[in-house]
Amino acid sequence: MSVVIETTIGDVTIDLHTDARPRTCMNFLKLCKMKYYNFCLMFSIQRNFIAQTGDPSASGKGGESIFQMMYGDQARFYEGEKLPIMKHSKLGTVSMVSCGNHL
Repeated sequence: MSVVIETTIGDVTIDLHTDARPRTCMNFLKLCKMKYYNFCLMFSIQRNFIAQTGDPSASGKGGESIFQMMYGDQARFYEGEKLPIMKHSKLGTVSMVSCGNHL
């Protein structure tokens, strides 16, 4: 499954690993369907390394999970999916960051 992110400088197609990260992908897809990410700014860009978006506050401190919206603040964070281990060594790798209680 893929998702297209539209930016002012062009579109980015993201392939989702729904088999390896089902909960994370479900969270992302449901937030996309709600248009949660529409008009989110790139709040941190480091040349040749990283571009961060997805926080409607554009501060890097915001963001919600679909579980928080459904079940309240006690469900803001969910258990991270750590297996199988996925490397971030290829150009263009996209990840979701969690600031959850278990880090």
